[in-house]
Amino acid sequence: MSWIKENKVLLFIILIGSILRFYKIDYQSVWLDEIHTINESNPKISISDLYSTLLVADPHPPLYFILVKLIFTFFGYSTFVLKMFSALMGVGGLFAIYLLGKELMNKRVGLIAAALLSVNYFHLYYSQEARMYSMLFMTTTLSFYFLIKLIKTPSIKAVILHAFFAALMIHTHFFALFALFAQYLILLIFILKPFNVERKKMVLFTFLSGIITLILYIPSLTTFIEASKRTSIWIPIPTIDVYTQMFKEFFGQSEIVIFFIITLLVLFFIKLYNRENKVNFEINPNDEKHVFSFLFLFTWIIITLIIPLISSYLKLPMLISRYFINILPAILVIIAIGIYYIKNDVVKLSILSILILFSLTDIIIVKKYYRNVNKTQFREATQFIIENNSSKDKIVSSLGWYLPFFLNNDNIKNNIIEKSLDVYVTELTNNPSNIKSFWYFDGHIRPYNPSESTKIFLEKYFINDKSIDLYDCYTKHYILKENYKPKINISQYIPLKIQNGDKINCSIEVFEDKTNMISLSGWSYFLNQGMENATINLIAIKDNIPKILTIENVLRDDVTSYFKSPFNLSKSGFKATILKSNLEKGNYQLGVFIHDMKNNKEGLFITDKTITIQ
Repeated sequence: MSWIKENKVLLFIILIGSILRFYKIDYQSVWLDEIHTINESNPKISISDLYSTLLVADPHPPLYFILVKLIFTFFGYSTFVLKMFSALMGVGGLFAIYLLGKELMNKRVGLIAAALLSVNYFHLYYSQEARMYSMLFMTTTLSFYFLIKLIKTPSIKAVILHAFFAALMIHTHFFALFALFAQYLILLIFILKPFNVERKKMVLFTFLSGIITLILYIPSLTTFIEASKRTSIWIPIPTIDVYTQMFKEFFGQSEIVIFFIITLLVLFFIKLYNRENKVNFEINPNDEKHVFSFLFLFTWIIITLIIPLISSYLKLPMLISRYFINILPAILVIIAIGIYYIKNDVVKLSILSILILFSLTDIIIVKKYYRNVNKTQFREATQFIIENNSSKDKIVSSLGWYLPFFLNNDNIKNNIIEKSLDVYVTELTNNPSNIKSFWYFDGHIRPYNPSESTKIFLEKYFINDKSIDLYDCYTKHYILKENYKPKINISQYIPLKIQNGDKINCSIEVFEDKTNMISLSGWSYFLNQGMENATINLIAIKDNIPKILTIENVLRDDVTSYFKSPFNLSKSGFKATILKSNLEKGNYQLGVFIHDMKNNKEGLFITDKTITIQ
C-alpha cells in the first residue's frame, strides 16, 4: 500500500498509457506483416514447423512467435488476443523506461520519460501492431537498465540479469544485435576505466555476460544465419536524410512537438558543456550522472544507427523506422533530462504539459488515430466475400497465402487459389472447361491493372457484379454472363418521384461524362438505420425500365462522421465506370436502388444525373 502511495504518479501515467493502447485495439484490420504473425504462430502447427516457416517466409528470431503461439493456445486464435499481447508489451515499456530514467538520473527523470512515452504516437502505433516491435522496445530498455546495474554494482547477480535481458532483446529482433554491440562497447569503456571494481573482475563479468548471452541465443542462430544469407530485399536504398525522416516519424511528424523536442535536446547539450573534466577521464555514474547519461545514451543511439547504415550501402538496405524503435527509449530519456534541467518548476511543468497536450492533439484530432483507417483492410474485404459468396465460388489471389485465416478455417471453407489474375485467366484460356464464376482479391500496393488480353477475356465471359474497393485492397466477383440474371422491379413506383419507397439520402459527388464512358462516385443510405445489411444498386432507367449497372462498393466512414449518425453508414459508398457501348441509344435517368432484406426495406432515389447515348 505504501508503494502505491509513493508511486501514484507513475501508476497514473501507466493508466493513461494503457487506455490509449487498449482503446479500439482491434479497430484496424491486420495487414500483411501481422498475418505473417498469425500464420506462423498458428497454435495447430508444431514448433519445428514454426521454425521452418520463419526460415522461408519471415526471417526473425522465434521467441516472439513462440510466445504468441502459447497465448493463442490458452486465450484463443484471434486478432484481438494477438493485439492485446502487443499492447501489454507496450504498457511494460512504460514501466521499463521509468526504471531506465530513474537508474540513469533520478525518479523524476524516469517519470518524465514515462509520461512522454505514454503519449508517443510511434510507440502507441506499434503497441497496437501484431508484431514484435513493442516487445523489442521493452526488452531493449530493460537490457540497458540492467547494463547500468552491472556497471554501477558489478556482481554475479548483475551479470546474470544483464545476460538474461540481453538475450531476450536479441531473441526479439535481429536489429537488437546492433544495440548489443553498443552495450559491449560501453562495457569496454568501463573495463578501461572501471568503476567500483577491479579491472580483472570487470573483464571477467563482461566475459561471463557475453558467454551466457551467447548460450541463450543458440536457439536463434539458425534463423540468424539464414537471414544473413539474403541477397535481395524489398527495402529501398536509404536516402541522405533517412535518419531525419526517422526522427520525425518517432514523433508523428508533428511540427510543434518536434520543435519542443529539439529545444530540449539542445538544453541537454548546453548543460553538458558546463561539466568539468575529471582526473584521467574517469566517469562516476553516481556523481557525474549527466556525463554518464551522455556517454551511455549516445553510444546506444550512434552504434545502433551507424552499423546498419554502413551495411545498407555495402550489402543490403535495412533502414526501416520500426526496426529502430529500440533507440526511442534513449531519445526520450535525453529529452526527459532536458526537461529536468529546467530550473523553474512552473516552466518545467508547462513545457511537459505542452508536449503531452500537443502529442494527444496530434493523435486524436489531427491524425484521427482512432477513426481513420491506415492498414490494409484484409478483414473487411474478406468479410465482403463471405457475405456475398453463397454459391461458394473459388477465390483467386496473388496473396493467397494470407487469406486462409479469414476464408478457410474451422468455421468457413473456401477454395483459395494463389495466382495473379493474369496467370489465372491464361489458364482459363487454355482450358475453357474450367471457366466458372470466381472472386479475385488483391492489394498491398498492387492496383487493379490486368493486361489487355485479360480484360478482353473477362469482358467476353464474365460480368463484375459485386466488388468493393477498400484501403490498400480490393475484391471483385466475376460471374458468368449466362448466370447473371439480376432483377429489380420498380413498377410499383411508377410514376417515378425523386424519393420512392423507403426514404434514402443520396449524393453523386463525382460525375464525369467522357467520350466512351462515364465515371462516377457517391454515397447513399437509408434514413434512420445502418447499412450493414443493405445492398446498393445503380440503375439506368429508360421508358420506366431499369438496367442494372456494375458498381464497386466503397467503405465511407466519413459519411457516418459527417452526418453525426448514430448508425454505421460505412457501407454507403460506391463508384462506377459505365461503358456507353453497354447501353442502347436513348436518354436514361440515373437512379440508386437500395434493398435491405433483413429489415424488409427498399427504396429508389432518382438522381439529377442523366445519360444520353447517341
